[in-house]
Amino acid sequence: MQLNPNNQNHSNRINAMQFKPIGRWLVGITMLGLVSITGMAPVRADSGLFNSPVDQLPAATRTILRSGSSVVTGEKGKYVAQVLVTGSMDTAWSVLTDYDNAARFLPNVESNKIVETRKDTKIVEQVSSQQVFLFTIKSRVKLVLTESNRRRVDFKLQDSDQLQSMTGYWKIEPIAPYQGAAPTQVLITQVVESQPKSGIPQGTFYDIFKNTLSKTMSALGREMTTREAAKSK
Repeated sequence: MQLNPNNQNHSNRINAMQFKPIGRWLVGITMLGLVSITGMAPVRADSGLFNSPVDQLPAATRTILRSGSSVVTGEKGKYVAQVLVTGSMDTAWSVLTDYDNAARFLPNVESNKIVETRKDTKIVEQVSSQQVFLFTIKSRVKLVLTESNRRRVDFKLQDSDQLQSMTGYWKIEPIAPYQGAAPTQVLITQVVESQPKSGIPQGTFYDIFKNTLSKTMSALGREMTTREAAKSK
């Protein structure tokens, strides 16, 4: 999955010979990777304390999500990425699990295909091309994906040319504007832990990985918004 790092301090410390291997693992972080959000509907005065998944988050996080931006927290390869999208659970699920068409709406992905299916488990192979400093680098990753109840996708790295490990899950949750109302939005959460192989500068890896999570969420969100609009025509 993919990036355009802008951390000048790192680039000053790392010579061009180190840059080449960095980009190869970028494909791994795009996979399993919303924005374009309308404001939250007004809360009714008589609705009482609303305890939706969004309301359980810290106040600063709620504000960012409701403004239409994604939130990524964590450090050193362990992150939580979230975004709030207007639309249905069915649409969110269809976008999240549209593996064969991911190259159409995920940035820098050249190909993405299911290579094996075992009931609710799929093995997906992705190839991406990424501009990293002065280099354009292609990379490949295989992930084992397990789908649960049309609400969660667990993923684990099977093979990669640059990632040492990657594991985590995606989760989607319906969000209503007030207690008792029908859901109008979906909270999408990705929890991920990833480490690079030996030889890749960890500091640069972590910075690029975290930045890419937000870009991937935004790309998924745009696709979800497009599909929701098509449904209303």
